[in-house]
Amino acid sequence: MIFIGGIAQGRKQFDFIQTMICSKCGRYSSVSVFMTYTYFSFFFIPLFKWNRQYFAVSNCCSTVFSIPNALGEAIARGESVTLEPSDLTIVGMDGTQQHCPECGYLLSEDFLYCPKCGRKKEHS
Repeated sequence: MIFIGGIAQGRKQFDFIQTMICSKCGRYSSVSVFMTYTYFSFFFIPLFKWNRQYFAVSNCCSTVFSIPNALGEAIARGESVTLEPSDLTIVGMDGTQQHCPECGYLLSEDFLYCPKCGRKKEHS
């Protein structure tokens, strides 16, 4: 008898888009919500999921925010939810793009000053 099964990671994008001011770059933009999870499959059929985490990603600077599970579960059920800036916790940047911390302008890697607002590069 051959057993084909395993544990894997999954991601589900929700049909949820909200416009708001990005708490990272300060621009008016939209955020979309997705869920990540771990699942067990048997003969390529997912049987159960666990470790669900909900995230929002901004369209302006691709910052990824974690959101509370209660709000994420409400979005997953299709309920009417409004995300507030206090609900969003920055967890990282999606991709390797650099943005000015002052105005959010997309910067090249070798910049010394932002061409839009003139802010000097912060060294980390």
